[in-house]
Amino acid sequence: MRKQFGMFIALGLIIFSTSCKKNEDKPVDTGFLHGIYIVNEGGFNKNNGSMTYYDEIAGFIYPNLFYQVNGRGPGDVIQSFSIVEDLGFIVANNSGRVEVVDMKTFESAGTVIDVDYPRYVIGVTDKKAYLTTGNFGGFVQVINLESLDVDSKIPVGSGPENLILVDNRVFVANSGGWDIDSTVMVIDTEKDVVTDTILVGDNPTDLVKDANGDIWVLCKGKVIYDQNWNVIEETDSRLVQIKIADLSIGKNFVIGNQGDYFSPLHLAISRDGKSLLYVEADGVYKMDIGASAAPLQPIILGSFYGLDVNPENGDIYALKANGFDANGAAFMYDGEGRVMDSLLTGIAPNAVVFN
Repeated sequence: MRKQFGMFIALGLIIFSTSCKKNEDKPVDTGFLHGIYIVNEGGFNKNNGSMTYYDEIAGFIYPNLFYQVNGRGPGDVIQSFSIVEDLGFIVANNSGRVEVVDMKTFESAGTVIDVDYPRYVIGVTDKKAYLTTGNFGGFVQVINLESLDVDSKIPVGSGPENLILVDNRVFVANSGGWDIDSTVMVIDTEKDVVTDTILVGDNPTDLVKDANGDIWVLCKGKVIYDQNWNVIEETDSRLVQIKIADLSIGKNFVIGNQGDYFSPLHLAISRDGKSLLYVEADGVYKMDIGASAAPLQPIILGSFYGLDVNPENGDIYALKANGFDANGAAFMYDGEGRVMDSLLTGIAPNAVVFN
């Protein structure tokens, strides 16, 4: 009897062990928390901006995800999308609000309202985020992640656009908006105050951090028109390096010339942080951070509206807009610019977010 009892105990342990192993191996349902998110602006005043969700592993595409889940659109002109902790921030520029979603369900978790010309959100700590706003004299709004209220605002330059967090500092590109600006401002995230102002090229719009920890800034250049919309002044677009050690200017490259009638807006970094990618009038260019001159030829030919790089595998996502009334497309390339795949997006796709 003692022997049989021991056998039952052993069998029970085997069953318990196997059961535990199966539970451990069972994938956790994270909903929409992980995947690829494509920002579709939509047409101005048409309220048809959207978010496309792409599950690359399963091969599923969910068009207009916010509408599918919430039964309404996220707003007019979707400028950007950012993930902070377990919240997603959909910035509806022309609507003057930010829709906040639970990343697992994509259900609405609240709204940041009454913000003038909102552009980009970045998480700063687990309790607060920054939002760039304003067209002339701009502000960085400090958002409380628990209440979704704007706790305070930090004055910055004209038309603040993208921003990047490096340690306890946030670098803000002041694009000029409907005015002109040539600065990147540095915010101390502990005190929520501007500590430095760095002069770069005309109308900076985007920033990335390279493998050395230095910041690169894409400056689109300025164009000034007369009352009849004739160009009376134009400057080159540039890539400018900010040395993180002392915030001095390092390399400074012209990437677009006067008269090409193109203002680059998007800058991306390769998976290893050693190559910069940007969109110019004739395609996507790739430049090594150690280069002594800007490249003369694109690695991907074409006319694109947005650009991003998947940090997991280095794939390049180049986005094509077919006007502001028809769906666009995302084209996927490997790190050398060889086309691999494509997918249909919403109207005027301008950015891709990976999580």
